[in-house]
Amino acid sequence: MIYIYSKLDLINNYFQKEFGNKYKITSINSSFFDFNNEFQTDDIVILDITDFETVDDILEYFNTIPKNLRVIALVDEAKLAQGAYLIKKGFKSYLSVRTNKVIIEQVINTVKNGNVWLYPELMNYIIKHININSDENRSSDSLDKLSKKEKQVANYVADGMSNKEIAQSLGVQLVTIKKHISSIFSKLNIKDRVALAILIRK
Repeated sequence: MIYIYSKLDLINNYFQKEFGNKYKITSINSSFFDFNNEFQTDDIVILDITDFETVDDILEYFNTIPKNLRVIALVDEAKLAQGAYLIKKGFKSYLSVRTNKVIIEQVINTVKNGNVWLYPELMNYIIKHININSDENRSSDSLDKLSKKEKQVANYVADGMSNKEIAQSLGVQLVTIKKHISSIFSKLNIKDRVALAILIRK
């Protein structure tokens, strides 16, 4: 299920029209989570943050959302600093409302699988500006655990490339790239592409 929280009918109607035939989508109001608490582990909330006055207001509402739900921030104009801060606070993605439909579907699928999805500029900003906790620091020697092909895939991920782009670049099937990335995450004991990018670029 995808829950859309937006005060704009235009946003709600867009997601129903473009994605309603592939995903179960329902529009919600600000008090929805006060009265509902039964959700699936791959349920998503797309939260239109445009009408919130401050970041604190965004986080106050974000904290009312059950922790097992994965939240995507939707904004009129993407701002790197804001996006990086919200990702650090637990959002799974940060998107402009002008994002291409194909990319939005890619984001939804990535987030449903429990991963973070970032566009390349935001990923690079986070890598350069967000301090990493000491328990997340890992020696680059850990990359030695990877096969030659896995290192190649890992570097492409760090460059912000999607699975599809990596598969096309290497001339292999998409499923092969997914297997490589799953193996990389397992070997390096990391959970998402951001952590991998940080590790690669240290």
